[in-house]
Amino acid sequence: MIVTQENEIKVTVSIQEKGGIYQAVLSYKDLTDTWRTKWKSTGIKVKPGNKKLAKEKATNIKETFETEMHEKMRPKRTGIEAQLDMEFIDFMNMRLEEVSVKRKYEYDTYAGYKSNINIHMKEFFGSSKDISDNNLSSNKTKEKKHIYKVREVTPEVVDRFFTYLSIDCKLKNTSIKHYRNQISVAYELLDKKSVMAKPTRGIEHLKQEVFNPETYSMEELNQLLKIVKNDVIEIPVLLAAYYGLRRSEVVGLKWSAIDFENDWIYINHTVVQVSGCANKLVKGKLVAKNRTKSIHSNRKLPLYKEVKEALLKKKERIELNKQLFKNSYDNRYLEYVCIKDNGDIIKPNHITHRFLKLIRRNKMKEIRFHDLRHTLATELNANGMDLKAIGEFLGHGNLSTTKRYSHPDDRIKQNVANTYETLIHNGMKEIKETKNPKRFVVKRKVQKVVT
Repeated sequence: MIVTQENEIKVTVSIQEKGGIYQAVLSYKDLTDTWRTKWKSTGIKVKPGNKKLAKEKATNIKETFETEMHEKMRPKRTGIEAQLDMEFIDFMNMRLEEVSVKRKYEYDTYAGYKSNINIHMKEFFGSSKDISDNNLSSNKTKEKKHIYKVREVTPEVVDRFFTYLSIDCKLKNTSIKHYRNQISVAYELLDKKSVMAKPTRGIEHLKQEVFNPETYSMEELNQLLKIVKNDVIEIPVLLAAYYGLRRSEVVGLKWSAIDFENDWIYINHTVVQVSGCANKLVKGKLVAKNRTKSIHSNRKLPLYKEVKEALLKKKERIELNKQLFKNSYDNRYLEYVCIKDNGDIIKPNHITHRFLKLIRRNKMKEIRFHDLRHTLATELNANGMDLKAIGEFLGHGNLSTTKRYSHPDDRIKQNVANTYETLIHNGMKEIKETKNPKRFVVKRKVQKVVT
């Protein structure tokens, strides 16, 4: 039974046979108190053993019909309140466009949010545009999926969605937090206008997961540098190993950012690759930015002798390749350092895949490309370098970030133990000296008496 603001609509259902198919016969009273009848096919053939299945199907048809009637009887909302009757997925897409204009989302950020909506959100909350859910497959009728409206997305529903992301989609808490923030931002205007409270309110915040990445020792790092010698990702690995650069900073390095005369290198441009987007037309798209991840990431670093030599060698190789490839050489990325022999830029994802392939082939400890950044921070910290200085070198905005990158290893713990042991021994020595003070004996000269 569906209840409107003023009236009740009572619907009953029975099973009838027509044309060899079981039919659901719906009977109801409209607002004029007149009985109406509507026939809907169950799609189930009349034969022994099918009647029970037809009754179950008829019940589903009745529930769907009640929902449809309820929507027709619902008073039409106007203004911002009309958004309450929108499908949740349509609402999320609409709000993303509005918020993106106001907050000026980066292209890759926008693509990531779009992907969130049109993959996991659409799968859970449903969409009338996704008609495949209502199709028949292998002569079996799929259960019709409920399509959530904006007004139906309560804290309980959102909580179930987060559980779905965690268990079914196997997403980490860090990723689920992005979904939470996205839903919260979408409902901001409705909340501000007191139309509907944010459905994320009252839901317990997910705990930050502890991630302990693998790092290389200096011996392992040197072995890695030998392995990548003359490989397509030699320069990217060299930059990550010596400077702890991010992938976007490595790929975004331009020749104009390198001062060979005064031995400085400037990190002020990045290139990112859009991934995970529901729109296949933009997946893998490269986005260049004349700035870094944050204002603190824009930095000036000394140019190591080894890195300088490798870069100059790369410069010579590029000039040689231009002559070899001639008209087939890709001239789009002439200003960039990390390019292939044919002139094409080395994409961020290619660096990741090639890096993993090389270390597996050479049976080295498996780490991520980004873990070279963790390696730098850990080694410097283990050798007594100040965390603030490490953070400035890596381009961190605060010490808490640097602490996450610098992982205490056995050397740091041993240094702490040795230092404290020395302090204890010094304290014991001072106590001993206090209890047993040294005695000073004054020797008097004995005068001889002459007789």
